[in-house]
Amino acid sequence: MTTPSVSDRVNRTLASNRFMQKAWGALKAMEEDADLKLLERRKLEAMRRRLKAAAPPKAEKTDRQVVEGMLYDRGDEVLEAAYSFYPNETERLVKELAQMIRDGRLVDRVAGGELLSIFRQLGLRFRLSTSIRVMDQGKLVDLSEKLKRKDAR
Repeated sequence: MTTPSVSDRVNRTLASNRFMQKAWGALKAMEEDADLKLLERRKLEAMRRRLKAAAPPKAEKTDRQVVEGMLYDRGDEVLEAAYSFYPNETERLVKELAQMIRDGRLVDRVAGGELLSIFRQLGLRFRLSTSIRVMDQGKLVDLSEKLKRKDAR
């Protein structure tokens, strides 16, 4: 067995020290990465809390608002007239229509005539205020007014 020379022992010690320095540097870098990640996570959480506090909670639409969003062609007038004549029954129908819209069973918009037809099929009959308007000297006037003017002449 040969005894290692002094230069061999010094070289081994230096190599060992270099390895230790690299390992120590890597360990420090890992600790810094973990600290940075922890700090970043805390900042993100604080930003989320501030954002949540700043944004007012979205109010869910009422059934009536959901249904009114799907109406066109005087549908709003029909709904308003139905509420004035049959408030309880109309509320039940609106609740059902809103549920159908939310479930995706009703995807097409509903015209005023279709809505009126639904109410009539359910036995809820009511009248809408209607008027016939015609052009008279460049203005739109009710037909009854035009006929009154003709009779007055």
